[in-house]
Amino acid sequence: MNNTNYRISASEQLEAIQYLAENGTLSNYLSEDGKMDTDAIWGAVNEMNKRKLLEQHPYTITKLANGRWQTFLPADGKHKKKQIRRVDKDDLESVVVAYYVKKNTVHTIEKVAYEWLDFKASEPGFKRASYDRYENNYLRILGDCSDINITKLTEYDLEDYLIKRIVEKQITYRAWSDIKIVIKGIFKYAKRHQYTDISIDDVLDYVDSEKKVFAKPKIRSDCEDVFMEDEVRKIEEYIDGRKKLSLVDLGIKLALRTGLRAGELAALKYSDLDIRAKAIRISRTEQHSKNSKGHIEYYFSDEGTLKCEHPAEDLYIDNGAIELIQEINARYPESDFLFFDGHFIRSQAFSKRLSHICKTIGIPPRTLHKARKTYATRLINAGVDQMLVKTQLRHKDITTTLKHYYRDNKSAAEKAARIEAVLSAY
Repeated sequence: MNNTNYRISASEQLEAIQYLAENGTLSNYLSEDGKMDTDAIWGAVNEMNKRKLLEQHPYTITKLANGRWQTFLPADGKHKKKQIRRVDKDDLESVVVAYYVKKNTVHTIEKVAYEWLDFKASEPGFKRASYDRYENNYLRILGDCSDINITKLTEYDLEDYLIKRIVEKQITYRAWSDIKIVIKGIFKYAKRHQYTDISIDDVLDYVDSEKKVFAKPKIRSDCEDVFMEDEVRKIEEYIDGRKKLSLVDLGIKLALRTGLRAGELAALKYSDLDIRAKAIRISRTEQHSKNSKGHIEYYFSDEGTLKCEHPAEDLYIDNGAIELIQEINARYPESDFLFFDGHFIRSQAFSKRLSHICKTIGIPPRTLHKARKTYATRLINAGVDQMLVKTQLRHKDITTTLKHYYRDNKSAAEKAARIEAVLSAY
């Protein structure tokens, strides 16, 4: 029993003293003046709990002819019991006690989930933000059954529960892919520690096969996913027309010209800029996670921040982007970071500001990520080599770029004009 994490109640102290008195061992825990100190109380409680566990052991502990001690423990599978031998009787009793402590411990889903999370957090290279993401996915899918004893959970129970939660929470198959990582991790950890015999791969395969339970993803039109060319002009004109430009406004203009993610934008340093090469080295991003008190803590990370195989990538920029960076530096020259005006501009500030601008100029509100998709669409429409577009977006492969970032952002008049130009030639 761990003395650090366990507090002895008054009733437990009394029960331990009575137990030891009945067994004639109380005198072993008394000091010369007849009092029990804290260590003695701990000893008494441990002795009481040890004896209680040994009393429930159904097999005798016997001394063999060779002087070794022997007993049996229940076993699963073909054998009903397994033989245990030790040289010392106390060692043998410790093995027996450890078996029943483990057997009698209630391993709730919540307890096992956080054991697994702590185990993952101890792995080299594990990101702090990943802990929060895993925790949120655990709470989303298993939060309502956190007090269930995982040992008593069957595969059928788990399958039914997961399907019910998927329907209730309207989880899409894409979201399910991330959630599965957490479920698999928790139950494989539980099986490895013999808390359960559930084959989680079989459970997840069954849930995957029930395609109808997953919510249909919302399909956005192209005009919801990117900015039209005339909308980009309106945004830039609105920002340029302001009497006093904010640092966030300048960041939005830079994002439109570079396709930077909000976190990358917030983490930019002037030392990342190579004017001669017309490039920015992208090597860090803003991240956030909950600290030990549950408060959100922001930080810059250069570990695993890029969605590509390289530790860092050069983003090539035009003269307009360079001029914007120089303007930012002229207005706010005190910091090594571009977006610092006495305090760091957080990534979410750019999206909030852009949505506000959209509402102000009368276009549908969109986040900074839509500016990134607009940037990709502009490059592809202009005939930029696809492999270069992939590099600019820092994607692992071009399929991601074409499937999720390339949209039709031409106005109705432009579409009609292009069709007219092609067909009139025949």
